[in-house]
Amino acid sequence: MAFFRFSWKRFMIKTTRAKFLRPPLEVVDAVPVFSPPDRYVDNYQHIASDHVKAMESTGHNPFIDESLWLELEESTRVLVDKYVPDGARVLDVGVGLGRLLGSMDRLQRFGIDISMDYLKRAREKGFEVAFSKIEDMPYENDHFDALVTCDVLEHVIDLHACCLQLLRVLKPGGLLILRVPYLDDMNAYLDESLPYEFIHLRSFDVPSLRILFSKIHGMRYQEHTFSAPYLKDGLFRLKLFPRDSKVARLAREANSPDHPLWILRNVAELCHEDYRDWVYSLQKSHPALLREMLPELADGLEVNMVFKKAGVANETD
Repeated sequence: MAFFRFSWKRFMIKTTRAKFLRPPLEVVDAVPVFSPPDRYVDNYQHIASDHVKAMESTGHNPFIDESLWLELEESTRVLVDKYVPDGARVLDVGVGLGRLLGSMDRLQRFGIDISMDYLKRAREKGFEVAFSKIEDMPYENDHFDALVTCDVLEHVIDLHACCLQLLRVLKPGGLLILRVPYLDDMNAYLDESLPYEFIHLRSFDVPSLRILFSKIHGMRYQEHTFSAPYLKDGLFRLKLFPRDSKVARLAREANSPDHPLWILRNVAELCHEDYRDWVYSLQKSHPALLREMLPELADGLEVNMVFKKAGVANETD
């Protein structure tokens, strides 16, 4: 990777919207670097490099189907549109390729990541970028109107330190919009054959996120939304249905083994595999019926959460 010397004074002139507490360690290809190499950074750059190479050679994401990726992004983008006004200064924490906010030129967009491959592509989409772990964020206090972070918090080692930095750079009254995997199956990440040392390091649910950001860090919970329910072998979670739910009501109408919902009458006696196979069969034979029932049959793959920092923003900033 090519390195070159860069005048700090000249750098500040070229990035007048970004206010840093300290100069970068170095500048690489016009990207200011605030985090040194370490075991965690090297691991993440390995993941990002494999991602970008696969995208460039095949046109496909090696880690997730494109249709699902788009669906997840849109579930968060709806909240950005709802909560973040035009002209707001927004930091995408873990900006990746810059896809989430890439089309939102109504915003002042900043991004941090620890992959040069990602940052260069985000910069092409109009972001001001910096190479930095969350724990090393270089920005001044109370600098951003909103923070967006998607598929990031499950990866970090020191979650508490990261939360402190997020709160530090967010203005009073500013918004944090996050998306994380919902009730992730952590057993998958114990597989010693995986090519990466660190992948997902924790699992989240709605109560744990509310405790973390509201009770511990004093933010005000605004709302949460789920991405669409997702069918995948390792993600099936058998849910108990309320007596008056649509699924329970439909199941009571199943009066013979030929009825497509007959198996629900005995669902408590089924093993995971039988239940999974039945859902996939229903997907083929009665897709419209499955779509109607899916919100009660399966969880969303990821959850979006919105929190507001206490206080009132300085309107003159």
